[in-house]
Amino acid sequence: MATPSLIYYMKPFLLDDLEEATLDAILSLPPKARVDYFKKLAKAYFPNVQEDTEEYTNILETYNSSFYLEKMYRTNKFFNEKFTVVYTEKGFIRNIIADMYFADDDLITH
Repeated sequence: MATPSLIYYMKPFLLDDLEEATLDAILSLPPKARVDYFKKLAKAYFPNVQEDTEEYTNILETYNSSFYLEKMYRTNKFFNEKFTVVYTEKGFIRNIIADMYFADDDLITH
């Protein structure tokens, strides 16, 4: 019997759920170690994307950017009081919306 794909066992990965210490630890990793961490996420959540493709590079860059945006969002009082972040279940920030324009439709994951 074939082993089921790991992806079926992956839980949603929301940046919002990361503890502050964990987020800080990831962001303070040396660049190569941080890329290795993001590669593990990419392999878990995007197992069919080949490493030598532009799509894979975009995934790694989006993880990096999302983690930095999450840190900025958490640490800037005005940012987190006036904006709402919409996350994907694979660890990205999908949108950051000014609360005065926020609607429940913004929470729909595409």
